[in-house]
Amino acid sequence: MGMETAKTVFKCREKASELFGLSNPENLVFTKNCTEALNIVLMSIGSEGGHFIISDLEHNSVLRPLFELEKRGKISFSVARTFEAEPEKTVESFRKLIRSDTKMIAATGSSNVFGIKLPLEMLSELAHEHGILFLGDLAQTAGSEKINMKESGMDFVCAPGHKGLLGPMGTGILAAERPELLKPHLFGGTGTYSLVPRQPEGLPEMLESGTLNVPGICGLSAGIEKILETGEENIAKKEIRLAKMLYGELSKIDNITLFTKIPEKETHSAVLSFVLGDLNGEETAAVLSEKGVASRGGFHCASLAHHKMGTEKRGTCRLSIGPMNTQEEILKLIGIIKSLSKKY
Repeated sequence: MGMETAKTVFKCREKASELFGLSNPENLVFTKNCTEALNIVLMSIGSEGGHFIISDLEHNSVLRPLFELEKRGKISFSVARTFEAEPEKTVESFRKLIRSDTKMIAATGSSNVFGIKLPLEMLSELAHEHGILFLGDLAQTAGSEKINMKESGMDFVCAPGHKGLLGPMGTGILAAERPELLKPHLFGGTGTYSLVPRQPEGLPEMLESGTLNVPGICGLSAGIEKILETGEENIAKKEIRLAKMLYGELSKIDNITLFTKIPEKETHSAVLSFVLGDLNGEETAAVLSEKGVASRGGFHCASLAHHKMGTEKRGTCRLSIGPMNTQEEILKLIGIIKSLSKKY
């Protein structure tokens, strides 16, 4: 039974490695979420000091580890301005912040609040032009945006299992093309080298102490298999088509405030933020919830993004479209919001 379990887990490593274009499935580490995966990379690289560059759309899962490292006197970091639907200007913004001691560029694939994409492959190329490491946070784009680590030269990518990878909560992935740079954050049983007191040095064991979430990994494996069958391109086309339909109708309503341009596949993911009338983000989400709509209101663990977009006082209500959503659901949602717009 133990051997069968190990084989099942390894099959998921192989599927995830295929999805991300990772050269060696053994360098695919399972974590409890994307936050843990990002922390492992940032804390490992940051423990040696240096300068980091991130974007002004990063999630707190990137900002807070670097803030903590800076507070400890280990590193410094700079925040690059991004430009919606202008990838060249965004890359140039990062380029201007590169210093002689810059060690890593870390960037999200897309804002979790506003759906604004960053040009990860261009940023990875920029990093390697200067001998800098690159970390991609794929929390919003894994499963709908094709990433090939070998071709793009990305050193590390992290992703949650429960979003675009269609897996359960409590699962995450860290894929490493530079595994020798990572350090263990947890020490204990790995099922291997049990008579040796030191932590194993190779992946995945070095970073997978304790019992893995095998039921979660089995669910994640099924989700990744579905993506491989469907294709990220097809998923992205469907999601953006529905997002454009939703944006188009919301933009016609007088007391709806939208914060971005109309989503396009090349420049946005299928995430829309808005507020209704004079309501703030949480209040907008609350009235939608009463109508059976699942949304997220508030500040979305993304202080940088809200300060960038001027929504740090009011917050926003976020609508996220996934591959299982249908046109009928979007039309129903539009009808609900139109009805609510007459009351607020």
